Amino acid sequence: MGRRGKRESILERTAEVFDLPGDVVAGLPRIEITGSRELRMENHKGILAYGTEEIHINGGKLIVRVQGAGLELRAMNAGQLLITGEIRAIHLD
Repeated sequence: MGRRGKRESILERTAEVFDLPGDVVAGLPRIEITGSRELRMENHKGILAYGTEEIHINGGKLIVRVQGAGLELRAMNAGQLLITGEIRAIHLD
């Protein structure tokens, strides 16, 4: 088993033992959408592009593109962010 396989196995076991979601343990982004007006994201790696119609977020292994109207980055810290406005589409690249 390669180093990557061992690491994933350890993360999976850790998630099971502590009853944690696997995405949180692995550092993957977690996205929560409330209606079409609010998006929360945990485990982001920063903002790549920002505008009122499109925001690009670095999710580590993927880029999250939020499209809409009147988009605003309402809050952000090292662990999570909040986007509000009229969210029309979310693309994962």
